[in-house]
Amino acid sequence: MNKIQFAVCALFGLVSASVLAQDNTVRAGIAGVTVHSQSPDFTSNGPAFLTPQPAGLNVGDATTLLLGYTRRITEHWDVDFAAGIPPKHNIFGRGTLAPFGVTARVKQRAPTLFVNYNFGVSADKLRPFIGVGLNYTQFFDAQSTPSGDIATGGPTKIELSDSYGLAAQFGLNYKLAGRWSLNASVVGAKVKTNMTATTGSIERKTTIDLRPVVFSMGIGYSF
Repeated sequence: MNKIQFAVCALFGLVSASVLAQDNTVRAGIAGVTVHSQSPDFTSNGPAFLTPQPAGLNVGDATTLLLGYTRRITEHWDVDFAAGIPPKHNIFGRGTLAPFGVTARVKQRAPTLFVNYNFGVSADKLRPFIGVGLNYTQFFDAQSTPSGDIATGGPTKIELSDSYGLAAQFGLNYKLAGRWSLNASVVGAKVKTNMTATTGSIERKTTIDLRPVVFSMGIGYSF
């Protein structure tokens, strides 16, 4: 066997081994984002009567479509990327703003990269896993509602800063027939954003600690 034939056979063997090993998994499912937000009262550059205290915000929960990709590195370790369709969150007034209900709405995208440790062995039908990683959350399309504009005294522009933070997850993978599997996970992440609401020349600011917990369930395909 010459060198070219040997190289072709070796390459074919590696590709075949990779396919048989099913080192890649894509998945899709439903994710419920529960938000446990906290924020201090607004500060303002305007007169006190325009921002009576206490006045703050709470962020509502959301549901979205989760998408993910997992690359197996060894029998026990893999790299996992999770994203999804950006959900929309309602923002509710707190304190003196509470009677105004939903004062704003915002969308967020939160891609997260994990390194997971899988318990058991690859032949097991049920494998628990734990993971740690890094989350990036970007807020966009933030809009004040009509009731929010009434609460702030006019049309209001809302800006929220991006967030980087640690994330952790615990989950289960269950093998079905062929290359299919079911998966479920619980993810917690550190997400904090600085919010500025501008009405004319008046700026009102606060920092929102969202502390989201994401519950997801879906189906995966390995190849």
